[in-house]
Amino acid sequence: MMRHARLAPALAGFLFVAAAAPGHAQLQPTAATSSDRLQLTDYLNWEDVQDPRISPDGRQIVFTRRWVDKQNDRWSSAVWIMDADGSRQRFLLEGSSPRWSPDGTRIAYTETGEPSGTQIFVKWVNEPAPATQLTRLAKSPSNVTWSPDGKTLAFQMLVPDKPDWAVKLPAAPEGAKWTAPPRVITTLQYRRDRQGFNEDGYNHLFVLDASGGTPRQVTSGDWDHGSPEWTPDGRSLVFSGLRIPESDYAWRESEIYAVDVEGGAIRQLTSRKGPDANPTVSPNGRLIAYTGYDSTGATWQD
Repeated sequence: MMRHARLAPALAGFLFVAAAAPGHAQLQPTAATSSDRLQLTDYLNWEDVQDPRISPDGRQIVFTRRWVDKQNDRWSSAVWIMDADGSRQRFLLEGSSPRWSPDGTRIAYTETGEPSGTQIFVKWVNEPAPATQLTRLAKSPSNVTWSPDGKTLAFQMLVPDKPDWAVKLPAAPEGAKWTAPPRVITTLQYRRDRQGFNEDGYNHLFVLDASGGTPRQVTSGDWDHGSPEWTPDGRSLVFSGLRIPESDYAWRESEIYAVDVEGGAIRQLTSRKGPDANPTVSPNGRLIAYTGYDSTGATWQD
């Protein structure tokens, strides 16, 4: 998750969000509004908390606190920490998506870093030293997760894949103001509402030494792979995806898979018609819980 995000697209959904879940926000009424009515301008005073994570010993909770940066028209976020009973809430660091190491001594999180964009950092919780930036990636990592032994981090990241186009266009003369080159579309799902064109490429899983180094890509192929979770033995990652030909045309379909971290071998764990996502492995490694529903033609499904 990136620390900053543009606000303008989100404003359109304010009235629905405010009406649906007013209890999840802290609002400060402005002088021009009544204390018992929400106005569009109140959105700029909105704060919320996200992604709470309990420490392995159960004594502390880290979470992302998000607010509106009015000057720069974007969301900003920071990681806060508190005792499990809700006391001693305090700022910990700038960033988001904190994840405890298995021994509870470190927190991995994402934040803007060098050379640019979102990067992965690790902070020793009880040490005054600053956090360490582990990655210097060209694309933003997400869904960071620790291996059971605390030695490795797994994450997902977009791997760019530009489609080929056989037509060779002449080069523009120096200083010429030509029309932008055409966009080549080879996938069915190429654009999203309120987002625009999707970036060309596929999300793949990577592993990274928790002390730093070069990430290693674990999955391959023209498919998206997401929501990685380690098995208790640290040998495999389970994830959600759809590794079939022309997967773009399989509407609301996905399966749960497991990939061997060392060898890269992938096995399919589910084969139900309908979306399967967000796998979580049981502590003994025998079962996997996941979310989904049986395939339906309904426009919306809870």
